[in-house]
Formats: sequence, structure tokens, C-alpha cells
Amino acid sequence: MRWLARCGVAGVWAGAMAAHAAPAELIQQNLQRCASDAACLATAEAQALREVPGLVRRDGAALILQFGLHPPARFDDQPGLAHTYLGRLDGVLLHVVRAGSPHSLWLVGETGQPPLKVEAVPVPAPGSRHFVVVAGNSLALYQRSGPRWSLQFRYDAPAGLAWQLKSWRPDAAALRLDWHCAGQATGGTLQLRDGPYGWDLVPEPPARCAP
Repeated sequence: MRWLARCGVAGVWAGAMAAHAAPAELIQQNLQRCASDAACLATAEAQALREVPGLVRRDGAALILQFGLHPPARFDDQPGLAHTYLGRLDGVLLHVVRAGSPHSLWLVGETGQPPLKVEAVPVPAPGSRHFVVVAGNSLALYQRSGPRWSLQFRYDAPAGLAWQLKSWRPDAAALRLDWHCAGQATGGTLQLRDGPYGWDLVPEPPARCAP
């Protein structure tokens, strides 16, 4: 992936273009349904491109995303590395691009920030200022300040422990999660909470999953 040096005018996101946003669940379903099926991914991309006319386009082996006067983001397909546009994520100004596998995704903003690489489809919080990414035993929270997103919290749980997102608090100051140890009845509920010293897990998750 590289940034193009030139600038172009593609118009604004809202208004006459009537672009659409997809919920995280729909994008995740497409990833799971298509897996590595190239024909399925091409169909999913074609549908997603129809929802964003003038903003995202496929030019042969190149996928180009252009928002306003910001430098466009360009993803070039290579042998063994194909890129698929999956849509604009509802709740945040981010577009999802699959890069070779379901667990390698780029998030492209509409404000000119370089793309962010994540391992799973984000789950936005109420208010559009936070999103969480859960991939296996990894938990990461991003926060938007002005036009830019940055990583605020990351926790890599012990091997064998997996997360399940439950619900955001309406003010987006806390996220409820379930955790469980693979192949065991062990599990529990906790919160990722914004406190006086930043984001933290309350109560603390287990230090390890018993064998």
C-alpha cells in the first residue's frame, strides 16, 4: 500500500452522493462467509463500491480511496496479496479494506490520516469517539481526538483466553466483556473502563488459563 502524491476532488461524504454505512456485524459476516473465496470477495467488493460512488474505485489491480482534497490511499494487489474493499463502517468515519486474509484489515479514514492496520472488524462505541478491536486473546481500544485515531489501550490475554464483547455503556465510558478459557468452564465478566488514570480492565482478568 502506498500514498499517491497527487490530490483530487471527489466531493464530500454526505449529501447528494447518498453514501451508505454498513454495521460491523454485516462486514464481519461477509468476511466469514467469503473466507478466501476470490469470487465471493469480488462480489462483496462490487456491492460495497456501489454504496460509495465517487469515493472508492477499483482500477485494475489498484483500489483507490479518495476523500475531499486529502491525498488518496491506494492499495495495489500483488501475487498472494489481494485487497478487497468491504464498506464504510457505521458509527465512525472509517472504511474497511481486507488485505490478503480475514485477520489483516486496513481502516482508512476520511480526514487524511494514514490507514490503521487491525486484526478484526472494529466495534464502534456510542458517540463515535471510540472503537474496540478483539482478535483472539488480544483486546485494543482506539480513541479519536479531532480528526485522528490513536491506540489508547491494548491487552494481550494469556494463551487460551478469549473475549466476547457484550455492550457499551451509553456514555461510552465502559465496555462490558465476557472472558472464557478455551475448552474449560472457566469464565467471567469484566469491564474495560475509563478511569482517573486511563483505560483499564476491572476486575483484572486471570493471569493464566489453567491447563
